[in-house]
Amino acid sequence: MIGLLDANNFFASCERVFRPDLITHPVAILSNNDGCIIARSNEVKAIGIPMGAPYYKVKKILDAHKVAVFSSNFSLYGDMSCRMMNLLHALVPRMEVYSVDEAFIDLSGISNIEAFSHHIRHQIGKALGIPTSLGIGKTKTLAKVANYWAKKDTAYQSVCLLKEEIDVNTALNKLKIGEIWGIGRRISTRLEEFNIHTGLQLKNVDPRWMRRHFTVVGERLIHELNGVSCLEVEDIQEAKKSIQVTRSFAKPITDFEELRSVVATYATRLSQKLRTNGLSTQNILVEIRTNIYRPQNSQYRNSTTISLPFLVDDELQLIKAATKALECIFKAGFSYHKAGVMAFDLRPNDHQVQLDLFSTLPLDNPKTIKLTAAMDQVNQRFGRGTILSAACGKRLRWQDQKQHVSPGYTTNWQELPKVFAR
Repeated sequence: MIGLLDANNFFASCERVFRPDLITHPVAILSNNDGCIIARSNEVKAIGIPMGAPYYKVKKILDAHKVAVFSSNFSLYGDMSCRMMNLLHALVPRMEVYSVDEAFIDLSGISNIEAFSHHIRHQIGKALGIPTSLGIGKTKTLAKVANYWAKKDTAYQSVCLLKEEIDVNTALNKLKIGEIWGIGRRISTRLEEFNIHTGLQLKNVDPRWMRRHFTVVGERLIHELNGVSCLEVEDIQEAKKSIQVTRSFAKPITDFEELRSVVATYATRLSQKLRTNGLSTQNILVEIRTNIYRPQNSQYRNSTTISLPFLVDDELQLIKAATKALECIFKAGFSYHKAGVMAFDLRPNDHQVQLDLFSTLPLDNPKTIKLTAAMDQVNQRFGRGTILSAACGKRLRWQDQKQHVSPGYTTNWQELPKVFAR
């Protein structure tokens, strides 16, 4: 059997861990620059606030219901996710981290799966204060279905086990086709044109028919719904193929120098992510665009790729390449709303430089490696951004405007939670 552990309303739950006064209070999380709603507690969902709603449009409703609003604090959420996954790893023999708040777990050989599942939930709740739900089925797809009902139906007490055929059929019969893992809006619409509306109807489809209309992926889905496992629990994560840093600005940018400092800052963050993952790149892509939601303004979007003569992970080389790319695509006269820097064709970083016949190794390469390592140590000790390249500029108006951000309770020594004993 395969289980799917999913943290309930993860971002909102992370905020509640350090604000116990909000346990039964509605909580909403905003995106970068406090633009839109990206996470909601059940109470906010009950109010009818949709995911992705622009904050300025729903602010009055949130204020009227006294919703606690937080700017996104991804460093906190990432740290809490690591803690949850490490704890889960110690509890189960095999697991696959699926996302920041989800993990598939292999429950083979467990005699009393339901009791063990409740034990896992209890341990995570006790150690981290994060509420979770656990769905169990014979395949990953059925585990997803079970997890859906573990969250939606309180009768399951957050653990739903689809063990027998009748359990599976009952769960699928009341599940809309669009709620099944792997079925997006377009496929859902096509299936409904064939009069397939529920999970049970899909389960009874001939796999050959499904393959004809929806390729081998569709056929695999039918087998998964019928309890034939086609997707194993992968305990070794697939290596990243690309890493990107992309953000919208708090205010539009028209000046090249200001936009250059943005791209340099993103290149710096990208280099930090590469080193954290032990990777390097030889190709980076830079993209800029105006705001598509303001059609009354002149629109422009462009991107370009710069290939480097050797693999790099240091910010000086990446900033230089990103700036060169920006010079190629920048056009004056537009109000830029978003920029991004992406590294792809990633390779493990062993600091072994392979040059072609026409390239030369920079003379300062050994110094650069030492400089980067020293900057990483300082930034790790005193906080990200303590030392930056001058190309990144000072704190400018384009930087994230987070007016409701919570402290870095577990990621910043200066913001550790205080406990008082009476």
